[in-house]
Amino acid sequence: MSRLPEPIKDKLNYIADKLWSNHAALMVGAGFSKNANEKFADWDGLSDKMYQDIYGKNPAKESDARYLSTLKLAYEYKLSKGEDVLNDLLKREIPDTDFEPSELHKNILELPWVDVFTTNYDTLLERAAEDIYKIRYETVKKTDELINSTKPRIIKLHGSFPDTTPFIITEDDYRTYPKKFAPFVNTVQQSLLKIL
Repeated sequence: MSRLPEPIKDKLNYIADKLWSNHAALMVGAGFSKNANEKFADWDGLSDKMYQDIYGKNPAKESDARYLSTLKLAYEYKLSKGEDVLNDLLKREIPDTDFEPSELHKNILELPWVDVFTTNYDTLLERAAEDIYKIRYETVKKTDELINSTKPRIIKLHGSFPDTTPFIITEDDYRTYPKKFAPFVNTVQQSLLKIL
C-alpha cells in the first residue's frame, strides 16, 4: 500500500481535527444520490431530458449552444413549459421515494458534522438520518426555519421534495439566490468561517 504524500496527509489530518472538534460542516451535491441508485438523474441526464422535451431531438446528435449550460436550458424549459411542468420533470427524473438511502448516506451522517448542507431535492439524507441514533439531525427546508433550528441540521439549500419550492435549477434562480435566500447564504458563510 502506498503512503500518502505529506501535503495530502496534512490536509486529511486538518479535516479530521476540525470534524472531531465539532467545527466541520458537510456539503452534499447531486452526484451523492447515485449511491442509492444509478437511476438518480445528474445534470447531464436532466439536460438531455429537457432538451428532448423542448426540441423533440436527441441532444447527443446536436451541437446547439443552448445545451452547453444546464442552467440556461432549465430557464428556457421553465419559460416554454412553465414552472409546474419543470417541477414535475424533476420529480419524475429523480426517483426520490423509489429507493432507500445507501449505507454511505447513513455512514456519512454518523460523523459529528455541525451542519450538513445539500443542494439535492431528494429526501435520502433525511431518511438516512432517521436511522442514526447517536446524532439527531433537524431538517431545515425554508429560510424561516433556521431561526428556531438546532444543530446539527440537514439544510436543504435548493428546495426539497415533495413540495418545498422553488427548486433551484435555472440561471435566474442562481442569479437571484443570494438576495432571495440570504439566510441560507449567511449560514453557509458562517460555517465556512468556523472551518478556516
